[in-house]
Amino acid sequence: MKSLKTLSTGSLDFTTMDRRMALAFGLLIFSLMLLVSLSITWYVRTSMEREQNRLATLTTQLLSDAVSKVSFSGQYQVRLLLDKITQEQSDIAYVRLVNTRGRVVADSNMPEQVSTRLPPSQLAKITPLLQGDSPPQIHLLTLPDGKQVREVSLAYRGGFNNEFQGVMQVGISEANQGAVARNGLLYLVGLLSVLLVVGMLITLAISRYFGRPVRKLAADLTDERRRLGEILDALGAGTWEWDISKNQVRVNQRWADICGYPLAGSNIIAANTILSQCHPDDMQRFSQALEAHLSRQTASYLCEYRIPHQDGHPVWILDIGQTVQSDAQGQPLRVVGARFDISDRHQAEEDFRRENERFHVLGRVSNTGVWEWDAKHGHLWCSPEYFSMLGRDPAAYDQLETENLETVWINLLHPDDREEASRRFAEYLSSDLSGMYESEFRMAHANGNWVWIWSRGSTLRDPQGRATTLTIGTHINVSSLKEIERRLRESQQRLQLISNNIPDSMVFQVDCGPSGEQRQYTYISEGIQHLRGLSVADVKKDPSLLSRQLHPDDLAMIARREQLCLKNLSTFSAEARATLPDGSLRWIHITSSPRRLDNGHLVFDGITTDITQRKLREQEIERLNASLEQRVQERTTALRATLDRLRHTQDELLQNEKLASLGALVAGVSHELNTPIGNAVTVASTLIETHRRFRTQTETGLTRSALASYLDDVDEGSQIIERNLSRAAELISGFKQLAADQTSYQRRPFDLHTVIEEIIMAMQPAVRKTHIQLSNNTPTGLTLDSYPGPLGQVLMNLINNALIHAFQAQESGSIQLGTTPALDQDTINLVVSDNGCGIPFASQKRIFDPFFSTRLGQGGSGLGLHITHTLVTGLLGGRIQVDSTPGQGSRFILQLPLQAPQAEYIAN
Repeated sequence: MKSLKTLSTGSLDFTTMDRRMALAFGLLIFSLMLLVSLSITWYVRTSMEREQNRLATLTTQLLSDAVSKVSFSGQYQVRLLLDKITQEQSDIAYVRLVNTRGRVVADSNMPEQVSTRLPPSQLAKITPLLQGDSPPQIHLLTLPDGKQVREVSLAYRGGFNNEFQGVMQVGISEANQGAVARNGLLYLVGLLSVLLVVGMLITLAISRYFGRPVRKLAADLTDERRRLGEILDALGAGTWEWDISKNQVRVNQRWADICGYPLAGSNIIAANTILSQCHPDDMQRFSQALEAHLSRQTASYLCEYRIPHQDGHPVWILDIGQTVQSDAQGQPLRVVGARFDISDRHQAEEDFRRENERFHVLGRVSNTGVWEWDAKHGHLWCSPEYFSMLGRDPAAYDQLETENLETVWINLLHPDDREEASRRFAEYLSSDLSGMYESEFRMAHANGNWVWIWSRGSTLRDPQGRATTLTIGTHINVSSLKEIERRLRESQQRLQLISNNIPDSMVFQVDCGPSGEQRQYTYISEGIQHLRGLSVADVKKDPSLLSRQLHPDDLAMIARREQLCLKNLSTFSAEARATLPDGSLRWIHITSSPRRLDNGHLVFDGITTDITQRKLREQEIERLNASLEQRVQERTTALRATLDRLRHTQDELLQNEKLASLGALVAGVSHELNTPIGNAVTVASTLIETHRRFRTQTETGLTRSALASYLDDVDEGSQIIERNLSRAAELISGFKQLAADQTSYQRRPFDLHTVIEEIIMAMQPAVRKTHIQLSNNTPTGLTLDSYPGPLGQVLMNLINNALIHAFQAQESGSIQLGTTPALDQDTINLVVSDNGCGIPFASQKRIFDPFFSTRLGQGGSGLGLHITHTLVTGLLGGRIQVDSTPGQGSRFILQLPLQAPQAEYIAN
C-alpha cells in the first residue's frame, strides 16, 4: 500500500511510459537500418560507376577499332558507322570524331554538319589528346535537355600507315545507372519499413504487458483526482486544514482565489494570517464562533464574515469546519473545513432591500397608488399614494374593518362608472386570471372634483404557476391625459371640418404597410364624393376603386414614383387623368409626404386637387404658342438686327463713359470759375455805375471829396478785379493741364499728391451737394512715371461710385484717398476707402463686369468700374481688388507700378 501511495503521489507519469518505450525502440531500429541502407546505396552506386567507366572505355576502344578500319573509306562511311553504333547501343547518347585541327569530322547527333569547329571550352579539354598519345579522358556533363552523360575522349589512329587521325568522344547516358540505384534504394527502404513496424508492434506488446499495473494505478489516481476536483469546482469551495499544534493552515488554490491573493509557491500559511483578514466589524462574531467550536460547545464551526479582496472590495465568506483529530485530553489538534464565497447572496439580499425601498420611493415620487386585493379575507390594502392622489388622509382608512372594498373603492367611484368598474373587476376575478386587469373610471376627490383613474393589476402565482388569492395593481391619475384626449378630439373634428370644406379637393391618409406592400386608406375627407364620384366607405373598403379610375399611362407613372418615394421617403407629387363613374374626364394633382409610424408602417399624408380647369387653360396656351412660332421666326431677323445695334450702342456707351470724367471736369471748371469771374463782373458793374455817377458830377460840378471817393472806389475795384481774374487764371491753368491729361493718354512724370488734389478740386461741385467729406491722405513727393489722365479717370470713377452707392441721401460719411505699404519698392498701393454701406458678398464677384449695377437707371450705368478695371490692369499696368464687408464700408486697393509699362497703342 505504501509503494502504491508513493507511486501515486510521485512526479512520474506511468500512463504513457509504454508509448515512449515503443517510440524509443522504434527510432533506434530505424536509425540503424537507415544507416545500413545508406551505406549499401553508396557502395552500389560506386560499383555501378566503376562498371560504367569500364564499359565506356571498352565501348570506346571497340568503336575506335571499328572506325580505324573504315577511316580510309571517307567521312561519309564513318558517319554511317556512327549512326549504326548509336542505334544499336541505347546507352550511348552520341559519338563525335574530331580531327587534329579541332574540327568535327562526324557527329551522330548532327549528321549534316561537317568541319564544324569544336567550341573553345570543349576544345580545351581534349587539347592534350590532340597533341599526343595521352590517356583517355572521362568527364561528367549535362546536356542542354537536362540529361546527364559521361563523356569519354580518346585518340584514334587509322589509314594504311596507322597514323594519328584525331579524337573520338563518346557520351554514355547515366539514366539506367540512376534507375538501378533508385530501385535498389526503394526496395531497401520498403524492407526496412516493414521491419520497423514489426519491431514497434512487438515492443509495444511487451511494454503493455509489463506496464499494465502501473497504468491501472495511474488511471485510478487520475480518476479520483478528477472526481474530487469536479466536486470542489461544483461547490465553489476553498478547502483548508488547520494544524493547531503547528499553527499552520493548508489551503487549496480556490481558497486563495476567493480573496484574490495567489499562493506564493506554497499552500501552507500561518493561522494568524486568516485572523488578520477578518473585517474589524466581524471580528467578534468570528472569534465567538471559532471559540464555541474549539470548546466543544458546538458540533461544527459556522460563521459568516467579510475579508478584503486584492482589488479592494470586501468579500462575504461562509466558513464551515469540524474537528477531525484530538489529543488524549480531548483538545482539538486538527480542524478541516471549507470556505464559500457568498457575496452574491449578500448582494442579492441588499438588492432586494434596495429594490423594496426603491419601490416605495417610486410610488411616492410618481404619485402612483398601489393596491393589493386579498380575495380570501375580502381586504383591499392601499398605499398612502392611493389616497393622496384623491386628496384624502391615508390614516383615516387604517382602522377599517377587514372587508373594506366598499369603503375604500366602490363608494368613491363616480355614479356613472360604479357599475361598469365593479363588473370589470368581478369579471377578471372570475376568469382564469391569466391576463391583465385594466379599467378606467372616475373617483371622488376631497375638493369635490372627479379624478380619472387608470387601474391595472395582475394576480400573483405560486412557484407551481397556480393563481393565488392575491391580486396586486396600481392606480394612476390620468386626468391630464383625458383632458389632452378631449382637446385632441376637438382638434381632429376641426381638422375634419376644414378638410371636408376645401373646394375641389380631398385630404387623405393611406397606410402602405412596413415596406409599401399594401394600400389601406385610414382617412378620407368628404371631398372625394365631388372629386372622384365615390363614397368614403366604398374607398376604405376597396382602395383599388381610385386606381381603376386613372389612365393606364398615368397609373404606371404613379406606381414608379410611389416606389421611389417609399425608398427615399421623399415627397410625392404627380398629375394624372381620372375617369369618373359618370364618364367625365378630370385632371387631378396628387401631393403627399411619407413618414414612418411607431409601429413601423409607412403612411402618406396628402391632398388631391382638381386641376381640370388649369389643364384646359394650359392646353389653350399650348395652342396659342403653336400659332406664335411663326411670329417668333419673323421677329428673329429683327431681333438680330437690334442685337447688332445694341452691340454698337454698347461700344458707344463705353466711349461715352470714358468721357464722363471730362464732363465732371467741365462741371468743376464751371463751378470753380464762377466765383472769381462773378466777383469780377460784380465789381466791374459797380465801377461802371461809379463812373456814371462821377461823369454826372463833373457835369454839375466836381468836388474834391467826390473825386477822392471816385479814385478810392476805382482803386479798390481794380484790386478786386485783379485778384479774382488772377485766381481764375490759376484755375484755368490747372484745369487746362487736367483736361489735357483727361482727353489725351500722355505719359509724363507727375506728383501723385498734386494730381489727386486737382481731381478733388474737380469733384468738389459734386461733393458739396452731399454731406460727404473727401480727403487726400497721400504723401507728398511721391513721383510716378505714368499716365495721369487715365489715373485721374480711375479715381474719379471710384469717388463717383462711392457717392452714388455707398451713402443714402442726407447721410454723412467720408471718402479717403491714401496709400498703404507695398510688397516691393517699385510699387505703390493706392487706396480709395469709404465708411458707407459696403458691397454685398454676392455682388463683389461681379462689380467689374460691364453693365452690372445695383442702381441701374438711378445714377449708375454699370460701366464705371468696368472701365476702371480695364485702365488699371491695361494701360497703368497694375491690379485692382475690392475689400468690403456689408455695413462696414469698402476699400478699393490699386497696386500700381511707379513706372508704367510702355503702351504699344494709345487711342486719343
